[in-house]
Order: sequence, then C-alpha cells, then structure tokens
Amino acid sequence: MSKTVKDCLIEVLDDLDDDQFKKFKSKLVDRREEPRIRRGTIMTVDRLDVADKLVSTFTEEGASRVAVEILEFMGCRQEVEDLKDSLKKVSVTSGGRARDDTGTSPVSAGDSKFMVNGRHFVDYHRNALIQRVCQVDSILDCLLEKDIVNQENYSFIRAQSTEQMKMRELFSGPLNSCGNKGKDEFYFILEKQQPHLIEDLKRS
Repeated sequence: MSKTVKDCLIEVLDDLDDDQFKKFKSKLVDRREEPRIRRGTIMTVDRLDVADKLVSTFTEEGASRVAVEILEFMGCRQEVEDLKDSLKKVSVTSGGRARDDTGTSPVSAGDSKFMVNGRHFVDYHRNALIQRVCQVDSILDCLLEKDIVNQENYSFIRAQSTEQMKMRELFSGPLNSCGNKGKDEFYFILEKQQPHLIEDLKRS
C-alpha cells in the first residue's frame, strides 16, 4: 500500500516528544485563518487523531502545508526535513497531480512565467533578494492580505532587526511552503514596489 499524506503526518508527530506535541496542538488552534480547529476538539487527542483532524479540516494539500508551517515556527528543523522527505514518497494527490516536497501540488515551469533555469525567479535570485530588498514591512502587508503569510508569521518576521533577517525568515518559512503560485504573488508585489530591482535582476 502506498504512503499517504496522513501517514507522513503521523510519522512526524510521532517524532515529537510530549511537550513538543502539546505545543504543536497549541499552535494549531491558535491559527487565525479559516478553516480553524477549535481547542476543545484537539487538545486531548492523540497523534493519530491530530493527523486525521489536519487532513479532514485542511485537505491533504493544506494539511501538510500547515504542519510544515507550525514545525518551522517551533524550530523543529529536522522534523521539517523529515516530513518533506516523506512527502516526496507520496506520488499523487487524490486528484492525480504529483506532489512537491511541501505537500502542495507543484507548479511546473509551464504554469509560471517566472522560471529561470528550471527554478522560480525568486528562488534563483534568493541571495540577491535577501541582500537588496528594502521596505520589507510593506511587502509583508501585501503578503498577509493575500494569505501567503499568516498573522503569526507576519508578526514574527516584522520583529526581526534588519531587512536581511526579515527576508531570510520569509524565505525559510512562508515562501518555502507556499508553492510557485505564492512565489508568483511575491514576484508581482516586488515588481510593483521595487521595479528597478526586478529589472536589474532580470538583466543579471
């Protein structure tokens, strides 16, 4: 029997100790975006039930994305990598589309106009964007409005002391799990707010 997203979620939750698992559930119910999971339905249940609740609430695609988001916020880097590796073995979604390593349906090069040598423009120019993007708070406002970052990530990233640190957190968190569709939106925001930077990177 092939591995499912739920199997991957159960595995990563099993790797958390009791305190980490309690924190995971707390972060899960603290999410502001809909659909939300209510505290009374989740805080006393076990790992299998949490995996069930994730999939039934967010769908397979959304469940893996939410899990990655929470684990990254908790600083569980090894568990994030393990989950991504495990999700690579989930070959298809229920709709038949292949998954990428964050559990979202991948967008091929043909689905995005912003590909450079097989990578998305913002990934290809990651280092330059980290060093050169300014006024990150304004960009975060737009990303929050488009649901690419949630309120928790928004507040955490804004609290960083430098623009470079904000961009690193943005890349390691929300932009790492939003897929090419989210990266397209990020590109559009940069193109509107910092057009000269984008034009310069296009020529590089």
